[in-house]
Amino acid sequence: MSYYVYFIIAVCLFVGELFTMEFSLSCLGIGALGAGAVSWLGFGVWPQVIVFAIVSSVCWIGIRPVALRHFYKKSKHVKTPAEDVIGQEAVVETDIDPVKQTGRVKVLGESWKATAAQPISAGTKCVVEKLDGVTLTVRIK
Repeated sequence: MSYYVYFIIAVCLFVGELFTMEFSLSCLGIGALGAGAVSWLGFGVWPQVIVFAIVSSVCWIGIRPVALRHFYKKSKHVKTPAEDVIGQEAVVETDIDPVKQTGRVKVLGESWKATAAQPISAGTKCVVEKLDGVTLTVRIK
């Protein structure tokens, strides 16, 4: 294959990396650059394939884990907005009755279905303990 085809493939892989941000396509793009360089030097197809495989593998094993650690070191677990309510203070909007499974609380300006270990009357301040689907489990503050 001609070297400029490898360079076009490499550019496409680097552009694709902008959308994925997992450093997989960039490893393949670096491998394509290596294969393009071997093609430019006049070697045949098999040396190009071997260089592509070796360079891509070295990037995947050596560079990718370092890049992922560097760029994503602060994000061990990204909280969803729903998970963000755990530990927040809530105000009971309608009486919570654990037997009838009724009751609502307001947390961070949003109304949620709620349950508790014991009945809680409206207006009581409480704390969100856990989230189960769309139902919050709360306890009196």
